[in-house]
Amino acid sequence: MKIFFSKKIILYLLASIHMQSAFAEENFNRINIEADKSIEYFENQKIYIASGNAKASKGSLYIQADKITAFMDQKKNSSITNIEAKGKVIIKNNNTTAKSNFAMYDFKKKIIILKGNSQSIEAKKFKLNSKKFISFDDVNKVANSEGDVKLSLEGPVYIFSEKFNASFSKINNTLTTASAKGKVKIKTKLETITSNSAKYERKTDLIYLKGNVIIKKGNSVLRGEKGYMNLNTRKSKIESGKSKRVKGVFTPFKK
Repeated sequence: MKIFFSKKIILYLLASIHMQSAFAEENFNRINIEADKSIEYFENQKIYIASGNAKASKGSLYIQADKITAFMDQKKNSSITNIEAKGKVIIKNNNTTAKSNFAMYDFKKKIIILKGNSQSIEAKKFKLNSKKFISFDDVNKVANSEGDVKLSLEGPVYIFSEKFNASFSKINNTLTTASAKGKVKIKTKLETITSNSAKYERKTDLIYLKGNVIIKKGNSVLRGEKGYMNLNTRKSKIESGKSKRVKGVFTPFKK
């Protein structure tokens, strides 16, 4: 059975057929959805579809997209379990903003997945971009990403790689650690660094480098198998591997 709601409607998804169970868990069940074009309810599938500048909100969570589909629990009660958003997706939660052309959000697991040719997650002190996907676990505060990944940090510092994962503080959502693998490139105001992998730690402000490390600073070049860079002091160190020597080319600046 399909039920159609007129445009410019605001729908409070507290299904009257499950009113008792819905009010018993009102804080979990209630989600507000509005749209310029239409909101449809498919009773048999327990799906709501909002079209045309659709918006959904629940507590601090806000979602905007061309189309939003809300899935209800099939077995237990009328609670919303998942949401899918398509077309010009914007998701805001506290001080974090995510953008993509497609997004999925699991209310129970609190996991968001962004897919498409371009997506991003931005907070006060970082921005993460990807051309394939970004997933974020809001319970464990862990993000994973693939596809021309770019992490922008204060400094400014830019980290590019093929694969990326990061951990965030459960208190204020700030970035605590980040790991990059595959064609890693790091750019700062003074240095350009390449390596096979890199790990960043916010506590020490260090970036640890491993595999075919090359640090270019001005006209000087350092090569080795591992090393680190201190973002606070700007100190860099490079070390040799078991069978390779550290190499450096230093060219004095012309006055």
